[in-house]
Amino acid sequence: MTKTIPSYVNKKGKEVILSISHHAVQRFVERRSKAFPGETLLNSEIIKDITNRFFAANKIKNLSRQDNIRLNKYGKDTMFFRTNAFTFVVKNATIVTVELSDKNLRCLN
Repeated sequence: MTKTIPSYVNKKGKEVILSISHHAVQRFVERRSKAFPGETLLNSEIIKDITNRFFAANKIKNLSRQDNIRLNKYGKDTMFFRTNAFTFVVKNATIVTVELSDKNLRCLN
C-alpha cells in the first residue's frame, strides 16, 4: 500500500501529517520540468509524485553552511528533507517549497 499523504515521524515517535502549499506545488512542477526535461506529469499525478519523492527523502540532520543560511531565511522551526534531486522545506507541518538540490541543477532554482 502506498501512502497518499506526506508525513514523517517526529522525535517523540509520532507521525506528523503534512499539507502541501500551493507555492510548493507550483515550484515542484516548475523545477521538476527543469530537472527532468521531456518527462510530462499529469495534474492528477502531481501530489502523488511529491508524496512519493518526499517519502524517499531523508531529513537533513547535519546542516551545512548553506543550509544554516536557508534556516535563517525560513526560521528556526524549519526542517529540510532531501532526495537526490529535490529538497523539501517543511515548516509548521506544511511543505512550503521544493528546491532543486542536485549540484548540477542548483543554478535553476
